[in-house]
Amino acid sequence: MTPVPFIGTDHGLYATIHNLVRAVPEEAFELIRLQSYKESVEYFNTEMPELSFVNFTDKNLDVFALLGIIMKDPWLLHGGIIALCNNYDMVKKLDGIKDANFIVILTRDELDKHLPRVMNIIHNNRRILFQREIGSDIIRNISASFNLHNDPVEASCYANLICNFLYNCNRLDVDQKDLLNFSLNELLLNAIEHGNCGITYEEKSAWLERGGSMTELIESKCANPSVARRAVAFDYTITPTHSRFVITDEGDGFDWRSIADANAQENCMKPHGRGIMVTRKFTRNLVFNDKGNQVRFDFNHQENLGLITPGLFSNIDPQPVRNKEIVFEEGDPGNFLFYIVKGTYDVFVKEKKVSTLSEDDVFMGEMSFLLNNRRSATVIAAADGKLIKVSKKDFIDAIKQKPHYALFLSRLLAQRIQRSNIKSVETAEK
Repeated sequence: MTPVPFIGTDHGLYATIHNLVRAVPEEAFELIRLQSYKESVEYFNTEMPELSFVNFTDKNLDVFALLGIIMKDPWLLHGGIIALCNNYDMVKKLDGIKDANFIVILTRDELDKHLPRVMNIIHNNRRILFQREIGSDIIRNISASFNLHNDPVEASCYANLICNFLYNCNRLDVDQKDLLNFSLNELLLNAIEHGNCGITYEEKSAWLERGGSMTELIESKCANPSVARRAVAFDYTITPTHSRFVITDEGDGFDWRSIADANAQENCMKPHGRGIMVTRKFTRNLVFNDKGNQVRFDFNHQENLGLITPGLFSNIDPQPVRNKEIVFEEGDPGNFLFYIVKGTYDVFVKEKKVSTLSEDDVFMGEMSFLLNNRRSATVIAAADGKLIKVSKKDFIDAIKQKPHYALFLSRLLAQRIQRSNIKSVETAEK
């Protein structure tokens, strides 16, 4: 089971969450209760959880101060947050915090209906939330296909999971993350509202003007069993260079050819279709099928985006490295650890190239650095890049201030050894 902290002092809310989480298949999650600010900070710093529940309306805890600590060091504390609150005013407040890794924001009244579905979505997408391996194989082709209920919360959950993953894997910057999130939410909601539920723009506008919510309107449509049975097929493929999405509803389709150009000035104030127009502007290869009930598009990942500097080394300026520059040579003293901010680096042993390192490998030269050995290989930059060069004194001083980084480095080395052992077994079996 994966341990998941619940941060809050509300006994009733904890009991509700505990029962709903236990209902997930195979009891995949184990809820860990944290009732004070101090123990919550300590847990995050030592366990670095991939998922957590946070009650943002708990008056006995300064949960926003805790959120500040998490957001201050997103390189290390990258886990997703299921935000809990009592009212929609808090939902709006949390929704405005763009840098937070919220997976979903739920009110207490929504828990029984939505949380089991959310936890199943998380369970079925563990590859993009849990077991976030560090190494050059951190992101290869990842494909999945799912059917969504006619539920805006499910749509938001999928969009947030994917965007948070790509941001944490350094494939998107903050602005790109917001653009992709907008695009996914827009097209998934269109498939639910206008596709499966058959809600017209005029009907939606009139409903909202009367003070109704879209969730209520969708639920009223789903009172019809034939509408409730419809699903939205959501397919995604994540590659190192881009992500591809296909969204298909079971509705009658629409005339996508009538969608105007988002860049044209005369269309800027049009009340309807703006979401799709804007999405087309910021995505690539957006196309509909002839019927108009399926849309597919690509979203390019950021190229040459330098890694976020860990809080551990925030006082050390990155050094530029030129293409073909020797970083260190075989036999040199291992007096420095290198954090890879940007670039690719070829590794040579006895003048034979044995591997290539990149930002995904996070560090290089750590073994000789920690074992006080001489370098076992020569490393040469394969392109222009940036490195943070950390001396033993700087490393020790930093670990004294942030001891939980030592635990992370230990996990990193253990993962590398584990992958090396797996590759050795695979080679021996061939």
